[in-house]
Amino acid sequence: MGIIIKQSIKGSIWSYVGVIIGFVTTTYLYTEYLTTEIVGLFGLLAAYAALTGQLFLLGFQGVTSRLFPYFRDSQNKHNGFLFIAALVFIIGFSVFLAAYYSFKPLLVESNLEKSALFAQYVHLLIPLTFFSMAFIFLDTYNRLLYDAVTGTFFQEFLQRLLLFAIVVSFAVNLINLHQLILAFTLVLCLKGLFLFVFLLKKEEISFRPQLNFMDQKLKKEIWSVALYSVLASLGSIFVFNIDKIFINQFLDLSNTGVYTIAFYFGTLVVIPSRPLLKIAGTLVADAWKRNDLAQIKSIYYKSCINQFIIGGFLFLGIWANIDNILIILGEDYLQSKWVIFFVGLGYLFDMMTGANGLIISYSKYYKVALYFIVCLILVSVFLLYVLIPIWGITGAAIAIASALLLNNLMRYLFILAKYRLQPFNYKFIIVVVFYACLYLGLQFIPQQNLIVDIFIRGSTITIVSALFFLLVPISDELKQIADKTFQYVRSH
Repeated sequence: MGIIIKQSIKGSIWSYVGVIIGFVTTTYLYTEYLTTEIVGLFGLLAAYAALTGQLFLLGFQGVTSRLFPYFRDSQNKHNGFLFIAALVFIIGFSVFLAAYYSFKPLLVESNLEKSALFAQYVHLLIPLTFFSMAFIFLDTYNRLLYDAVTGTFFQEFLQRLLLFAIVVSFAVNLINLHQLILAFTLVLCLKGLFLFVFLLKKEEISFRPQLNFMDQKLKKEIWSVALYSVLASLGSIFVFNIDKIFINQFLDLSNTGVYTIAFYFGTLVVIPSRPLLKIAGTLVADAWKRNDLAQIKSIYYKSCINQFIIGGFLFLGIWANIDNILIILGEDYLQSKWVIFFVGLGYLFDMMTGANGLIISYSKYYKVALYFIVCLILVSVFLLYVLIPIWGITGAAIAIASALLLNNLMRYLFILAKYRLQPFNYKFIIVVVFYACLYLGLQFIPQQNLIVDIFIRGSTITIVSALFFLLVPISDELKQIADKTFQYVRSH
């Protein structure tokens, strides 16, 4: 677990520096200088690009995750793997262009009245999809070269820093609205370009074909994994983005903007899991290759308990300050309260179940995950269709939280049935009781001035949680991090 801890710390540092920048951009600049329609446009463009980027890679990101270990050979340029990837990329983007020009009239017509701004800028989906495809593949490839940090740096930190810069430029009238929208598109595209240049400088990019490396068995496996991954890879990215598309279609771009801001707060809970699961996935794939069930069991348990502790800490911090958050966001965003709660709760449960999806995806039963993904998509679509007309954007949040709960429950039961792996024990109950008691204790703190109140509640949660997890033997990994931090401070 040493490599997981090391890269998780580095990735989390960049993620949370990015979160701070994103927090200022989202809670102050977006709400102060942008209308809810513009925020909705940004959220909708990003949502469509994320979905099309996953879909039109034609499952090759799944092929990379599962089969690249068989190609890995830096001395031999990874046996022509990137040549195959380039061919798939060209075919996939060509299919996207055909689909885009076929459905563009319908997309524009359905948005002319309630989302005219999106209809005006729908063509930006072309560069966004291209560079989304590039980043998704290259980040997966780079992660399997045991670097889960660089992609996180580009996506979680640099992208947010650039977004901050362009909104500030708009706020001080250096650029107009049209230029802001184009700059937003450029910023979302740059991370794919930057990652390509990074890998090029590392001499990890080579398109030299070596088709003789693949035997019939490997070719068959590539086709099989690709077909499976087309749908399987849509799972989490679908849940992250389809809600915004439904809200825009059922309501309007303004409601999409409110939901986009609220969803951002809810997903703060899940950010620490991204760098951890990226590198954990590589180790799980290698462990399955060795059939090392003991290593998989260790990764499964540690990913669950550590993510639950961190996710619970963040969820408590957000919900304990929910009234302060609503004051900061302003009157236009008052309806976001329960969106933040349900989205945060859904992703807290997702974190608590750890690397369950990775364990299934890299096992011999990887195709079973497809059924779970299909179920997740169907449940999400059904609940969004039913609940948005009833409860608006809160209904969308409940739909996403419910779908996440069901999907992770199915994964948990499958792993338990097939491998007798069960990560939960009494320590999880202790964590739940601790956070519940801490939340109740915070209710006795009188409401103060905005900044003072946030400081008092945040400091209380941080200090009490740190002391508790240092004194109570819940997580060995957190104790190791604390010990190394103390040693570093003493030595300097």
